[in-house]
Amino acid sequence: MWWQFRQDFISLITRTHDKNNYFYPVDGLRAIANLLIILCHLVTIFNTFIPSYPNDEWKEYLESIAFKLSPLMAYGLEIFFMLSGFLLTYKLISQWKKNNMNVRLFIKFYPIFIFKRALRFWPGMLLSTLVMLILGEPKYPNSTYSFESFRYLSVWLFFQNYIDIEYWLASLAPLWSISLDMQVHIILTLLLYLFYRYRKSISIYYSLGILFLLSIILSIIIFNPITMPIIEVTRQYHNLPLLLPKHYFIWLETTYNITFPFQISKINPMKIFLHNMYLPFEARFGSFITGALLAIKLIENPSLQPNQNDKYKKYFILVLIFLYILSPIVIDIDRFASSQFNLILTLSIACSRQIFALSQAFILFTALCPSTHPYHSPWIKHFLSLSIWIPISKLSYLVYLIHWRISFELIFHGPLNFLQTYPITYAIIISLPIVLFLSQIISCLWYVIIEKPFNRFLDNHKSYKSHPI
Repeated sequence: MWWQFRQDFISLITRTHDKNNYFYPVDGLRAIANLLIILCHLVTIFNTFIPSYPNDEWKEYLESIAFKLSPLMAYGLEIFFMLSGFLLTYKLISQWKKNNMNVRLFIKFYPIFIFKRALRFWPGMLLSTLVMLILGEPKYPNSTYSFESFRYLSVWLFFQNYIDIEYWLASLAPLWSISLDMQVHIILTLLLYLFYRYRKSISIYYSLGILFLLSIILSIIIFNPITMPIIEVTRQYHNLPLLLPKHYFIWLETTYNITFPFQISKINPMKIFLHNMYLPFEARFGSFITGALLAIKLIENPSLQPNQNDKYKKYFILVLIFLYILSPIVIDIDRFASSQFNLILTLSIACSRQIFALSQAFILFTALCPSTHPYHSPWIKHFLSLSIWIPISKLSYLVYLIHWRISFELIFHGPLNFLQTYPITYAIIISLPIVLFLSQIISCLWYVIIEKPFNRFLDNHKSYKSHPI
C-alpha cells in the first residue's frame, strides 16, 4: 500500500533509531537554516513598503536589527549547501568502502544515482508549481509558447541559475538553489570517485582542501568592487525589485492594487553580482566542499585523547564564531564602501561565505565527533538534537520551495497586509510563525499524500533501489 497516512505523519514528528548513518544534530542545523532563510525573505518583502533612500524611514530601516542581521539570515543557504555536501560525501564514501566500487560499476550506476536525485527534487517542484498556478504568475510580456516552456524547463531541468533573472518565474525564484544543488551532485560525485580511486597517491581530504582553496581564489578573481557595489546597493536600493523580473512588479501592483513607494530602476545594479558571484556553480561550490571535508574528517573516525589545551581551543573557536556572527551588528560596514578599501572588500566578500560555512561545519563537528574527542560538545549536540527541530527539518525542502509565494499572498494581499506599516523588525517577528505554520501544513499534506507514497513506489522498484552508489 503506497498510502500510509498515520505512519507518515508520525514520522514527521518523531525519530526512529539512528540507522543508515543519520545524524540527529543535522536536524537542528537544517531547521535553523530554514528559519533564517524565511526571515531573510520576509525582510526582503517588507522593505518594499519603506520609502526609498535617502528618506528618513529608510535610514531608520538601516539601523534596525532586521537589516543588520540580514547578512546572517542570507547565509542560511550556506548551511543548506554545507549539509548537502556533507551528506552526499558521507553516503558515497561509506558505500564505496563497503562495496569495493570499481570503474565499471561506477559508470553503470552513476546515471541512476543522478536520476534518483532528480526524482527526489521533482515532487517538491511540482508542489511549488501548483502553488504558483493557483495563486497566480504573469506570463513574460509578448512571450511565445516555446519561450514560456523554456522558463519552466530551466527550473525542471536544473539550469535556472544560468539564465537571466528577468526571465525567471518569480514564484519559483528560490528554486535556483535546487539547480545549483543538482549541478553539485553531478560534478562532485564524479570528483569524489576520482579522489577515492587515487586516494593512495593523494588523500581525499587534501584533494577537497585544494578545491576549497580554489573556490576562494575564484571568488577573489570574479568579484569586482567597481562593477559589483554590493554594499551600496543593499543600503540604497530595495532588494525585491532587483531580484525579480520587472514585469512581475507591474503585475503585483495591478493584481493586488499596491502602490510601491519607489520607482523600478531601468538598470539593475545588482545583476552583475547575481550572475557572477551569487548564482553560478563556479562561485558557490565552496560551501558544498566544506561539508565534504567535514564528512571525510568524520569517516576517519577521530577519537583523540582528551587534552585540556584542545578544549580551550574549542571554546576559543566557538567564541570567534559567535563574534563573527554578531559582527554585522557592531561593525559600520558603510566605511568599506570607499574605493580605498577595495582590497579588503574583495577579500571579505570572496571569503565570507566559505568562512561562515566553515564555522557551521565546526559546530556540527563538535556535535558529531566521538565523545572522546577534545572538540566534542554535548550541549551543542543536545541542542541541535532537540525534538522541536524534527518537523521543521523534515519538511524544510518543501517549506523552502513554497514559503516565498505564500508570503507574497499573505503580505501583499492577505491577512498580514496590516504589517506593512509596522517597523520591519516587529513585522518579521509577527509574520514568521504564521508563514511557517501555513507552509508546514501545506507541506505536511503534500508529504503524506504525494511525496512519501511516490518514494515508496520507487523504493519497491528493483532497478531503483539495487545499486551500490
